[in-house]
Amino acid sequence: MKVIDNFLPSYSFKQIQNVLLGDKKLNWFYNDFKVIEGDGHYQFTHDFFNIHSGGVLSPSYTLCDMVQFKLGVRRLDRIKANLTPRTFFHRHSDWHVDVADHREGKTAIFYMNTNNGWTKFKKGGKIKSVENRIVIFDSNLEHAGVTCTDEKRRVVMNFNYEV
Repeated sequence: MKVIDNFLPSYSFKQIQNVLLGDKKLNWFYNDFKVIEGDGHYQFTHDFFNIHSGGVLSPSYTLCDMVQFKLGVRRLDRIKANLTPRTFFHRHSDWHVDVADHREGKTAIFYMNTNNGWTKFKKGGKIKSVENRIVIFDSNLEHAGVTCTDEKRRVVMNFNYEV
């Protein structure tokens, strides 16, 4: 697992952050679950790319170019943004891997805003939500997202890919 702070130059990061957190009209879609239907959680998502759904799915896909370049993406499976509203108490999703059939790949979680939520890993480890931080790990590592209690929302981008 690798954690990189200030992953993108400030200007490049702010371009992405302004779209995902700003007043620009990015379409967020309500999901009545986070990991499995009936898990009691909900979130809003925006799919940028999914190889199994025809490739590019968002007119804002080009926002992801710099991140993909820095990650050294050779084969892309999926890019998805997750927006989880603030909760009264911290709540974590079920343990999961992002792409079940992605045994040889990497997952990168790119944090859009600083808040008191985090990502935790089943085999230990906790990565705090800090804007412009990215955590890169083998796609077979089970992890869970934890909601924030101090900001309106916690927003991350998930990249599933091979190098």
